Amino acid sequence: MKNIITSMITALVLLVAGEALAQVEVRVQPIRKEFMVGENVSLQVKIDNFTDRPVTFTNIPGRSWLHFTITRSGESQPITPSDIPRFPKMTVPAGSSKVQQVNLRPYFNLNRDGIYRVVATVRMPDMETTYSSNRASVVLANGGTVKDFMIQSAGERLKVSVRLLRVGDKDCLFGQVVNADSRSVLGACYMGQYLNFMKPRIVLDSAQNLHVLCQSTPEYFTYSVMNNRGNRKDYKVMKRTGGPVDLVSAGGGLRVVGLRPYVRPTATSEGVIRSTSERPNRN
Repeated sequence: MKNIITSMITALVLLVAGEALAQVEVRVQPIRKEFMVGENVSLQVKIDNFTDRPVTFTNIPGRSWLHFTITRSGESQPITPSDIPRFPKMTVPAGSSKVQQVNLRPYFNLNRDGIYRVVATVRMPDMETTYSSNRASVVLANGGTVKDFMIQSAGERLKVSVRLLRVGDKDCLFGQVVNADSRSVLGACYMGQYLNFMKPRIVLDSAQNLHVLCQSTPEYFTYSVMNNRGNRKDYKVMKRTGGPVDLVSAGGGLRVVGLRPYVRPTATSEGVIRSTSERPNRN
């Protein structure tokens, strides 16, 4: 009889535990798998609420309702956060799901190449119960050098580079800024898909902004501008108007010739790289 009661209690505990585990499910999906070192590393956190009531996630002093554990391949210890993230309060209705997009770079030192594995954990309103996500992987790489510039800015020696990185099945150009003395990466950004039909036009202007014009498909070109901190200032998809395509000095600035703006780059929102051939309204 004692064994039967013990078995029944064990089964009940397992059942309750199974129900608790099923209350919330957390999934992590990187915007893409490959990132340039110094670039924003963005991912989406999806939270499914399987309960019959809304769940509200909120921060308390010293603790965030959402936190991440990140490990780098070849290292046993997780990366220590450089800051405690503070995410807006989120309410997930009963039987529904919500997605939070997160840039990990402000909170972790991700300035080395390698394979990184990310797990997201949410704290329930009681701030004790937690649920963790799948383990997602991202690759940070430096790619290959296309062109470098050495500059001085606010007493720093900086190396401003255009680099080539294979992202999925596409060759892509990125801008990157590195402190030449400490070798720390200040920033990086995506500058365009690259089709090796035309040598990219690369110019550093008098304000230390990096301009890159490259052919992205047989029909489309990409024109991007990055400042000397590795932040992208401008991005345009352009189409031929006829005649030679070039980036030339004009009136103290730079001008694209042989092209006209086509559409706004809505398909390349934070971290997303898609082919320019996927643009709508191609006629």
